[in-house]
Amino acid sequence: MNQYELILIFDPKMGEDKIDHFVTKVGEKIKGWGGEVEGVEKWGAKRLASIMSKAKTLQQGFYVLVRFKSPANVPGEVKAFLKVSESVVRSFLSRAVAAETVTSEKSEIAGKPLDAVSVGEIKGEPLGKPE
Repeated sequence: MNQYELILIFDPKMGEDKIDHFVTKVGEKIKGWGGEVEGVEKWGAKRLASIMSKAKTLQQGFYVLVRFKSPANVPGEVKAFLKVSESVVRSFLSRAVAAETVTSEKSEIAGKPLDAVSVGEIKGEPLGKPE
């Protein structure tokens, strides 16, 4: 099963009760298609950066992040469900990628640490003025 992140933008005028109800409904649909919801984060109302074609008068949007695991066919089903829904102003679904952190102090290429070299050493020229 793959991990996915779904960002939903709602009209804040809907109210948190209706938004919670719709997010619960999306979670139930994901479970029905064979996935499992790992978490839901409410980001709250935020100012929109641009005008959306679906809601041209909307100045703010209520953001919700849904993280879930599912087989590869479920994201298509979720997108189709959200497309016909009038509650969601905009949605974005992507596959979650685990971020790797670098623990070593120096960068390495092929297991060998990189050291600083001068340009003259690279070109094979002597480092000072020849006397």
